[in-house]
Amino acid sequence: MKKAILFGLLLVSFVGYSQKEVKKDINNSQTVLDAKLFEPDDVIEEKEPEENDPNRIFVVVETAPEYPGGINAFREFISQNYKNPKTTRDVKGTLIIGFVIEADGSLSDIQVIRDLGFGTGKEAVRVLKKSKKWKPGVQNGRAVRVKYTLPIKIDIEAKKK
Repeated sequence: MKKAILFGLLLVSFVGYSQKEVKKDINNSQTVLDAKLFEPDDVIEEKEPEENDPNRIFVVVETAPEYPGGINAFREFISQNYKNPKTTRDVKGTLIIGFVIEADGSLSDIQVIRDLGFGTGKEAVRVLKKSKKWKPGVQNGRAVRVKYTLPIKIDIEAKKK
């Protein structure tokens, strides 16, 4: 009985010190194992982004970026240029697109965060690539890169034959 308890404690101590850090790659939906083993006293320091780094992407800024004519003009641009894909099924929901508004007002890093399928995400990316330049976001008196998330409500009725 004592040997079984001792063996159990020994096994638990090995398991506790041999764990690997698991990271989730969101873009590819794959689990990535980091081969480095961590000791209990290891400290992982996260590097704080430089305040003056021109590549820093802000989420909140003093002056938000603005589409020429305002958000209503942007919604109008999307609704006029978005062409519903042809499908034999009804498609209803909210498509979510993320992109970065650069310091020069152009859009980059356009990504489909939530796709409804049937080509809805691809079409939204196509439309955003045609967008006019925005008035960039401002932080500490200078134009900066800003992350923007756009929800697009989709309601497509299937084509009946």
